[in-house]
Amino acid sequence: MSLHATTTVEASADVSLRVPRGGTEDLTSGVAGVLAAIDGVVEVAVERVTSVRPGHTDIRVDTDVTVVLELPAAAADAPPETDLGEGVAARLVDGFGITAVNAVERVALVEE
Repeated sequence: MSLHATTTVEASADVSLRVPRGGTEDLTSGVAGVLAAIDGVVEVAVERVTSVRPGHTDIRVDTDVTVVLELPAAAADAPPETDLGEGVAARLVDGFGITAVNAVERVALVEE
């Protein structure tokens, strides 16, 4: 249970990340696992993988995803919902294995 006020949003994003080799059965599950491990991420849907570059210890992937995540309530105080995109990008890029959040295309508040 969180003691801090949060706002739940759904966002579509273009993300670059590293998926560990041998961690899952398939690449899509690996992408979802890396994103799901980020603090505040509640749900992940991998829309499509747009680029794959194998490395020695991991696979570098560019992907389009939809995530449901909790942001600090202060991030939601900004008037237009498009400002939430910065909060989404900051939360995602702090995750282990995330190399870049290339774009946040859509952010919508989730009604609870």
